[in-house]
Amino acid sequence: MASSAAEDLLSIGLIEKDSNGDVLWTWCYPSVSEVERNAVLRKCGLQTGAHHHHNTDGAGDTRQISFVFSRFQRNWFYTNTTEVFEADHLCRVKQFALVLRARDFNPEKYETLCRILSKTYCKTGSTTAIVDLYLSVVTRGSCSTEENGTFLIKDFEQKKAFANANIKVIINTFKLETILIYTALILKKRVVVYHHRLDCLLSFLRVLPAFVWHRQNWDILYPYVDLNPEELDDLKMSTTYAAGFLDATIEARSDLYDVFVNLAAMEITVAAHAKGTLTVILNTMLSVSFDDVFCCNNCRFLYDDQDS
Repeated sequence: MASSAAEDLLSIGLIEKDSNGDVLWTWCYPSVSEVERNAVLRKCGLQTGAHHHHNTDGAGDTRQISFVFSRFQRNWFYTNTTEVFEADHLCRVKQFALVLRARDFNPEKYETLCRILSKTYCKTGSTTAIVDLYLSVVTRGSCSTEENGTFLIKDFEQKKAFANANIKVIINTFKLETILIYTALILKKRVVVYHHRLDCLLSFLRVLPAFVWHRQNWDILYPYVDLNPEELDDLKMSTTYAAGFLDATIEARSDLYDVFVNLAAMEITVAAHAKGTLTVILNTMLSVSFDDVFCCNNCRFLYDDQDS
């Protein structure tokens, strides 16, 4: 288990926002490239104050989404943002984002580890303290703290991260049109999803690979992409993907997708260049029920894995 952790967990870093509003990468171990740093800076929310959404209770106030996951240059980036209070040992720091770079998709695992490391940094103000915990995870597959509990890699199986996908919500939302998403994924096409709320975007995107459960491939995911040349070039290196955007102008970029899902408007559009291929398959699938088509490929996931 420790060797698996060593293979998957690649680096740790800190981005801090000081009392003057300046946002900088202040530390990383062992290293993060400049292009990776820039990508994470755009997504951490510290520069723009982004990633806020309205509460669903109608109170009208906003909350920051503290945990974000994204994929860039074939690695996963897990970012946890923390508010700093007077009692914390971080002078002149208002907020910071702790960033973990890893090879594997497992948001629950890395959110737990991020929070333990973030709380330790708040209490100690020391990068030595968090790098000790980081190295313990890499070498032993675990780390322990007096106040924040114990983290064990073995508690977070990859299969459970994959199975944390509520396909029925998507089917209930898009009804028969869900078959457009399913067909695109089966045919290894490019699916782009837009929503103005990051929490909705991330929760939707992580479900999509479950439609082709038999492949067990969550590396088709690019759940949070900016309309930035470096990120778009990275995306184009993949011939099939499911990518999420917060910028509504992505709809005009039909060169980047075969199927476009406007999650906010609950609309699905097939790009003109993809209609020929998709129509032939769709006509065949529509001759039987969607449940029959979907379940014949994924029945084991639906009836076994989600219950485990």
